[in-house]
Amino acid sequence: MKFRFLVLCGTLLICANGIAQDVSPQVRQMKSAYASSGGIVLLDDHTLLIQPNMPGPICGLPKTKDGKTDWSFFAFPLATIKVPLGLIDEDVISEDIVFTRPDATETYKPGDIGDATMVVVMGVPGKRFHALTYDREKLARLGPGPHSGASYGQTEDDVEAFGLTFPDQPSARAFILALRNAVTMVKTQAAKR
Repeated sequence: MKFRFLVLCGTLLICANGIAQDVSPQVRQMKSAYASSGGIVLLDDHTLLIQPNMPGPICGLPKTKDGKTDWSFFAFPLATIKVPLGLIDEDVISEDIVFTRPDATETYKPGDIGDATMVVVMGVPGKRFHALTYDREKLARLGPGPHSGASYGQTEDDVEAFGLTFPDQPSARAFILALRNAVTMVKTQAAKR
């Protein structure tokens, strides 16, 4: 009887520890999916620090209407962005196939498929993410070697959304899936408190 009681207590302790879910596996999946575009660090059990490679590409998104192609361009000059997972709106994460080649507007033909995938992550209404941004022109003028943040115009900013670029759609989708899972876990844990 005593043995059964000990087994039951041990099982309950294991179950209780399982309730506080660990987002580390999801973070490892995000790191793997984002590895060619930058780095991700888990600052604590619910906050990421994302460090895109600099300079990030300029993403061109073509829209064809009535036989005419118009372009929208997006640049995300992020040096780092601090992302509390509970502030992400997991229902408003978008992805688009984009062109990052400088000659894309001249060489594009309707039906061409872009060379990268852009993922845009939105925060919940009223919340912002803390970022360090840089000046693309100042960064482009720098020579090789280490430089201070001031030399490439690094400044602090708080943003409602941020974009990340991936070399292919499968990597972007793997990242999105892991991110959504991590956000859901963090929000579920917060709701139980």
